Order: sequence, then structure tokens, then C-alpha cells
Amino acid sequence: SKRISLMDAAVAALKESGEPMNTREMVKAAIERGYWTPTACKTPEQTLYSAIVREIKVKGENSRFKKTDARGLFAWNG
Repeated sequence: SKRISLMDAAVAALKESGEPMNTREMVKAAIERGYWTPTACKTPEQTLYSAIVREIKVKGENSRFKKTDARGLFAWNG
């Protein structure tokens, strides 16, 4: 089976929860639900945070994520 990226796993976790989450919660949910398997990356939460911020900056309204009013929390933009 093809592995999905942490970004795709985070989107799935956000969709399923329906609530804004921080990156630590997204990583934990993605692992618990079997969407993503940890790699050698020592700081997946920080890597995910950077990737989400970059996607929001580049894609704007077309990003899969949106920032919430609470600092460090993201929601699914769908």
C-alpha cells in the first residue's frame, strides 16, 4: 500500500475531527488512526507546522488549511 504524506494525513485528521487542531494533535491523530507512520524525522510537529504555513502562504484561499483565531491552531479549509 502506498504511504501518504504527513500533510495528507493531517488533512484527513482535521476532516475527521471537525475541530481546529495544533500540529502536535494532528501528528498524534494521524498516527493513532493509521494515516501516517512515523519516519526518521525527529520533529514531525515542527516540520508539519512549516509545511502548513508555507502552503497557506503559497496557495492562499486554495490551501487545504486555514489559520484560526487561536494561535497555533489550524482548521480544514473545505
